[in-house]
Amino acid sequence: MGKELSMEHTVFLLVLALTVVSRGAAEVGLHLNQTAKQHVCVENQEYPHNGFCCKNCEAGTYVKEKCTADQEKGKCEPCKEGTYAEHPTGMDQCLQCSNCPAGQITTEMCTNTGNTKCECKPGTFCLPDEPCEVCKKCTRCKADEIEERPCTPTSNTKCKKRPLSPHDPTVTPTISPAPRNDSHGTTVSVVLGLLCFILLLVGVGVVVLQKRRLCRKQASPVAQNNEVKIPIDGVSVPTSEECENSRNAGLEEAELPRTEFRPLLQETHILGGKSIPVEDEDRGLGDSLPNTTSSSQTSLSALPVNMPLPVSTNCEREAESWAREDGTPRRLVPLLAEEVSLSKSFDLFDVLDVRVHNKFFRSIGVSDNAIKLAESHNASDKVYELLRVWMQREGLRANINHLLQALLDLDQRYSAEQIASRAVERGYYKYE
Repeated sequence: MGKELSMEHTVFLLVLALTVVSRGAAEVGLHLNQTAKQHVCVENQEYPHNGFCCKNCEAGTYVKEKCTADQEKGKCEPCKEGTYAEHPTGMDQCLQCSNCPAGQITTEMCTNTGNTKCECKPGTFCLPDEPCEVCKKCTRCKADEIEERPCTPTSNTKCKKRPLSPHDPTVTPTISPAPRNDSHGTTVSVVLGLLCFILLLVGVGVVVLQKRRLCRKQASPVAQNNEVKIPIDGVSVPTSEECENSRNAGLEEAELPRTEFRPLLQETHILGGKSIPVEDEDRGLGDSLPNTTSSSQTSLSALPVNMPLPVSTNCEREAESWAREDGTPRRLVPLLAEEVSLSKSFDLFDVLDVRVHNKFFRSIGVSDNAIKLAESHNASDKVYELLRVWMQREGLRANINHLLQALLDLDQRYSAEQIASRAVERGYYKYE
């Protein structure tokens, strides 16, 4: 009997202990869940402050004072004149209202819940899916076209071919030309022929005089030395034998400049199997020719086309490429502290195309409110400010390789390569 009572007491105590332990674990789990929720705020509805989440202020207001408890709303104040907040926000100031650029008119004034709305002036348009910096002039239909759809502030004029009709007043009837006076035409032809013949004689005379002067120079004692005559700028100096032939022949047609001795602006650009286009001649001349006037356009002009050009030993070594052989990008490793290298490289991002600014910053997690707040800055300051916002948001996870990958995802490979190369050249990073 005593043993049965002791067994019942033991079972009762075990059940009681299990109940207490399970209740304590549930309270601990609830406390942990509440703590976790305090660090993860709902985007566009809450903002973090002192370890808990405050509710956003309504559109048209801003946060005057932060909340003092979790899931509460701080003190909100209406936006001041000239500012607005289009969406609920946790910012401590409203966005500045925009002014319509030149060539546009205001359709809606700025309010505390909406920015100024603009549209192009009559006679101009700007497509809605393109950044509207300058309005374009509307197209006018041609004489053989009719207007199918008029020009609006957001679309250009649409024209189509005018249908042909014998009763159409715009169709011009064909008029046969009046008969010409054949005698008048004959007179004009004779006069033109005489003028051409006279000009030809003058040209031949000038050529003969030039050749005689060159021959006299060659016959002079100064020209009897063994110096090599190098043609300059495409003009070939005749030999004594050629001068003698000229004098015997009397008149001789002018020779065209030899193509193999034309200035080698184009040929000198052919290096390593690559050819620089003709339109780049002026731009490349300063890099390929020496700066001193005594060095030698003469030597460049005298080289024949088929002579191989020496490769300059002073050429800079080609910079190490960001991409591997298989095309994949290489990771950048900071040479300074991660935060220092990253902040120093922010100025390199000013090469970004302004048309992809907003897409880029949205892709790395910057909120629309922060992007609109930075619109009042110029392009370079806007990029720098939003990258700082991104770095503060990411904290220790902020990394330049994440930014470069975001550019690759937006098909901005050229900008990404420029930023990576310049970051390595300036000593902020090295290739892994």
